[in-house]
Amino acid sequence: MKTVRWTVGFCLALSLFGGVDPTSAQRDDMPPGYPQSLEADMQSLLTRLREGQPSPDLLVQVSSTYFDLADDWLTDEKQRREAYQAGAKAAEHALRLDDTNADAHFFHAVNLGSAERLQGITSAAMVVNEMKRCGMRAIELNPKHAQALQMMGGLLMELPWLLGGDAKKAQEYLERAIAADGNYTKARILIAKLYRKQGKIGEARQQLEAVVHANRPHYRYAWERQYKPEAERLLREMSP
Repeated sequence: MKTVRWTVGFCLALSLFGGVDPTSAQRDDMPPGYPQSLEADMQSLLTRLREGQPSPDLLVQVSSTYFDLADDWLTDEKQRREAYQAGAKAAEHALRLDDTNADAHFFHAVNLGSAERLQGITSAAMVVNEMKRCGMRAIELNPKHAQALQMMGGLLMELPWLLGGDAKKAQEYLERAIAADGNYTKARILIAKLYRKQGKIGEARQQLEAVVHANRPHYRYAWERQYKPEAERLLREMSP
């Protein structure tokens, strides 16, 4: 029984980040000095919060920038966890002001899941359920919310079946994410892995080639450092 509990916990820890990972909030075009520039961006946003009435859109900007900061710039684990937690709180504040803000639901979910990944797996099941709830709500509000669709696909792909994992539903979410916006290249990598397991090598290669040759990928910082190299590696593995 102890082994089963450990295995489930380990799968949960993986699933929290499997579909979310840095796919969530990084910038499309890197400004000069990125990611160091994130610190100044964060200070500017916090100043705006202090000086005026917080709006849901501003709070979502704060939440997404905290996510960027933790993903791309901070290296200390404690500081990264605190940034994710602050991002989750900012998104939660936005939702108190406007529960119909799909981006707020999404950024609450990804910050919450990322903080949990660093903190441990004590409350992993509860966090996964909250992430799923927020993701589904974001999609309900905006059926073409590609980031939320990608997140849901990644979660359902990585979770064990007894905790709600479902490869068929994961594929549906990922296909919807790509149809909504094909420049989210992490979704293409995830679905390529599903296609590969199904023996659909041609379809898998097509998705990976689209990652490698993406003209304007979202999250360019992550695409250059993670997604493109991963797609190239997977293509090499599938070569005859």
